[in-house]
Amino acid sequence: MPDFVPSKGAPQREATHRQIAAVLDELAEEVEALGAQLCVDMDIAMRHMDILQAIDLIAQKQRSLAGLLTADCPAAGVERIAIDVLRDRLRLLG
Repeated sequence: MPDFVPSKGAPQREATHRQIAAVLDELAEEVEALGAQLCVDMDIAMRHMDILQAIDLIAQKQRSLAGLLTADCPAAGVERIAIDVLRDRLRLLG
């Protein structure tokens, strides 16, 4: 009798993670589109640069988390995250 029996839920969990990653990517695109629309008006862009940068950071974090959900090796996926604060925060969980 084998010591390890793969969980029947693993393929379902992987499919769920892929779907969550797809939604996170879609949300990142939507957030970036909102930021781009605000940048069309140069007066708004100049007065609210810090907010526009925060919007961009949200999209970057969403994409990083999406990539992590579909990574073959989560630990390596964390190390590939370009956003220092997010990478360090996820390292603390490991």
